Amino acid sequence: MTRRRRRFPLYDAVLLLVGLVFVSPVALALLNSLKTNAQIIAAPLALPHPPTTESYHFIFAGMHLARPMVNSLLMSLAVIGAMITLGPMAAYGLNRRRMASAPFWRGFLLLGLTIPFQAIMIPLVKLFLIVGLANTYLALWLHYVSWGLPLCIFIYSAFIVTVPVALEEAAAIDGCGPFRLFWRIIFPLLAPCTLTVVIFWGLWIWNDFIQAFVIMGPGRGQLAFVQMYAFMQDQYVKNWSHLFAGSVVLSLPITVVYVAMQRQVVKGLTAGAVK
Repeated sequence: MTRRRRRFPLYDAVLLLVGLVFVSPVALALLNSLKTNAQIIAAPLALPHPPTTESYHFIFAGMHLARPMVNSLLMSLAVIGAMITLGPMAAYGLNRRRMASAPFWRGFLLLGLTIPFQAIMIPLVKLFLIVGLANTYLALWLHYVSWGLPLCIFIYSAFIVTVPVALEEAAAIDGCGPFRLFWRIIFPLLAPCTLTVVIFWGLWIWNDFIQAFVIMGPGRGQLAFVQMYAFMQDQYVKNWSHLFAGSVVLSLPITVVYVAMQRQVVKGLTAGAVK
């Protein structure tokens, strides 16, 4: 006979209260995005009466947010493509090849996890100026890839060390070359890690403002949140309805993706520890 777990009403009430604290700003932004600016100023906590979608029309027709959203999506895909190509190959080489320099490279990658962006952003911008890549998408792509690879490699390494070496030896005996061995045998086994990389860095790049703003500058083709910042600097910043609508639109895709895939993210992060 199984014993039923005791319920603690106070504990449930605290969890509900904490949940409301996190959800309330989202609900407030959604409600105010359906109001006019005058309604927000008069009663910011009231329900929209009547609700209007004028602000959502404006952020695409007036704020021109569609193109920056496409820029953010394309940049996310380009960076993720490099991550899931270079990351697992580097992790495989560090953990399977007998290299005397492997401890050095592990320490070098560890430095990439400890140095904050604020400490290198000025030298980084000067470096891109020297090589002629300042304010370009290529510079931003190179930064995103180099900045994210250390953690990506460590995630893949934690899983690769659990893959039996005998599996690779059997494939080699059957005539499988190194390139085919990795992409046909090893890489499919890394699917949980790959999914984690896709979601984690996709959310990071979509949400990024500081690094995109510093490297690209305020005057070139922008990513989504940089465009939102530029919008806040002009005369339309007084219209809070437009800002709330923009926040809702930019938050919706990543919220849906994360809610749908959050279990896969946790599974990928812990795959190497529990396999």
